[in-house]
Amino acid sequence: MTGHGAGPADHLGHARRIVIKVGSSLLIEREQRAPRDRWLAGLAQDIVGLRQRGAAVLVVSSGAVALGWRRLGMARSPQLDRRQAAAAVGQSLLMNAWAAAFAPHDVAVAQLLLTLDDSESPQRSANARATLAVLLDAGAVPIINENDSVATEELTLGDNDRLSARVAELAGADLLLLLSDVDGLYDRNPSAPGARHIPLVSQIDEGVVAMAGGPASDGVGTGGMATKLAAARHAGALGCASIIANGREAQPITRLLEGERATLLAPAGR
Repeated sequence: MTGHGAGPADHLGHARRIVIKVGSSLLIEREQRAPRDRWLAGLAQDIVGLRQRGAAVLVVSSGAVALGWRRLGMARSPQLDRRQAAAAVGQSLLMNAWAAAFAPHDVAVAQLLLTLDDSESPQRSANARATLAVLLDAGAVPIINENDSVATEELTLGDNDRLSARVAELAGADLLLLLSDVDGLYDRNPSAPGARHIPLVSQIDEGVVAMAGGPASDGVGTGGMATKLAAARHAGALGCASIIANGREAQPITRLLEGERATLLAPAGR
């Protein structure tokens, strides 16, 4: 069900605890398979701006596997052991890129790797909550990724859209910002003639789910609109609003605050 109400800029401006999900297709330069350093620097500046407005910010970041393929000189492969090896090499490269982006602002970044088992186990999830609380109190920005180097196909969260919803739950976030390569949800494929942008979704029902297509096929990212809606539904059930926004251009959060188009998915019961 879609409707009208306060827009994405208003929610973003008033949120006090925000989880930002950044996919590989935004973070990694497609041809060179290297971090988009200037884009990352702009996003870090945006996040510092949110913190100055009083918000606590956590980041769920993909990119380790994509960076690992390049560093190892290996072709992409669906084999689990090869993906895990790429993740093991790429995770440090990913964290180096985030650390460099925040260095001009003297902001520390912290790595946290999670599996599905971590988010579902009462003891492990309590430990993750406690760690996140200490990091945020200390002024660090947690950079969270799936622990791809040890997760199995049975335990894997599968994509960082789903992981971001679990992190929003662990952190008690009131906003989940899913940065994508499109400016939100459309009633059909955005490239189709007559496709209509949906600015507000008040309830993620089967009609809304039917609007989502399959995953992107840019050779870097693995998520799609369907996984973003699933993440928003999970977060919404916990009272956390979600925004799906285009993160491709420089400083996407500043653009959102200035009124750039996006889709707001209201939490359940709102």
